[in-house]
Amino acid sequence: MRNPFKPIAISLIPNYSFSDVVRSFWLFLQPWAYLDFQAEGRLVGKISLFLGRKHVILCESGRAAEYFLLKALGIGPGDEVIIQAFTCVAVPNSIIWNGARPVYCDIDESLNLDPKKLEKLITLKTKAVIFQATFGAMGKIREIREICRQHKVLLIEDLAHGLGNESKTEKLGNFGGAAYLSFGRDKVISGIWGGAVVTDDDGLYERLQALTESLPERGRWWVAKQLVFAPLVYLILQTYAFFNLGKALHRTLWLAGILPKVLDLAEKEGERREVFHRGMPGALARLAESQLTDLGKMIGHRKRLADYYDGALRGVAGVKFPGGEGSSFLRYSILVSDPQGLRRFAARRNVFLGDWYDNVVAPKGVSLEKAGYRLGSCSQAEEMTGKIVNLPTGVNVDLVDAERVVNVISLWLKHKD
Repeated sequence: MRNPFKPIAISLIPNYSFSDVVRSFWLFLQPWAYLDFQAEGRLVGKISLFLGRKHVILCESGRAAEYFLLKALGIGPGDEVIIQAFTCVAVPNSIIWNGARPVYCDIDESLNLDPKKLEKLITLKTKAVIFQATFGAMGKIREIREICRQHKVLLIEDLAHGLGNESKTEKLGNFGGAAYLSFGRDKVISGIWGGAVVTDDDGLYERLQALTESLPERGRWWVAKQLVFAPLVYLILQTYAFFNLGKALHRTLWLAGILPKVLDLAEKEGERREVFHRGMPGALARLAESQLTDLGKMIGHRKRLADYYDGALRGVAGVKFPGGEGSSFLRYSILVSDPQGLRRFAARRNVFLGDWYDNVVAPKGVSLEKAGYRLGSCSQAEEMTGKIVNLPTGVNVDLVDAERVVNVISLWLKHKD
């Protein structure tokens, strides 16, 4: 019998099925396999084959991948990189840590770079444009690619949200001269931690190798903490409504540092990390490899849930939608008048909705000044932060859960007036 109080969570481990949780725990019990270099090699080969790109360099995170990619490109002081507003602080941080300046472009209806506004921002200092593929949406990437070609500016694809999406004969990851991936816990595929750079450029690949091959390795204790993350979160979610046991366990593990933060306070302030580590530990690579194998199935699941949300919420008074087509729906987004109110209302009913992005450079608490963002410069992005709510599309959310999400939204709409 289905538990009507079961928590429906959009974050933590949205891509992890029960078999993924078991795999993570089994790897946790094998410390001799934590630094399995063969697993790293298999993941490199699978990414290369999946994207049809010649070279892949594994990194410890998406932000490390972006940082080393920009460094290998020679981007530094005096240079500018155009990114969109409505993004995570990790994106501008990697630019700033290289000594360059992030230039923020406003977004269009797809929540991606607006090509008309993009072209006006390109100057002789512009060395690259980063396309985000927000929530997996293709946006106007072909138009953006042509603008970059005309201005002889490198297009870089950020595939943290968009890995696996494609349009006609082209897959995201093949539009720019290089792309970087994140395998963080909330991304398209997850190794709990990790990232990669992909390119066809031999010289760029050699420079990336030179920058990363002598970095220190992650220790086994750190790897163990990542591997136990999914089993612990699974336990928290299964006991969340049982006399608040899961809630207490979550808080205890978070305070003890067993459940690590994605971003620390220093990164919110734009402070540079002193040490990056080499590659991606083999045990985490094995998790990401398994997820990559199942990616097509996961995207199909997300699209089915998105179709359900579309049918249930289109035309409902008080709910609007971002525009654009061709998304793979890492998260399904709606626009409402009081997003914080809806999230609080839903959370009291054990339905946890998303807040990507409730700050123009997320998350809340980021120093916009240190991130190089000027308030008022990207009005569309700023407007979206005050309206957006994300609905879950992860593998543990089925159509019955999605119906419960819709019912909670409908109930909130009745009560808020």
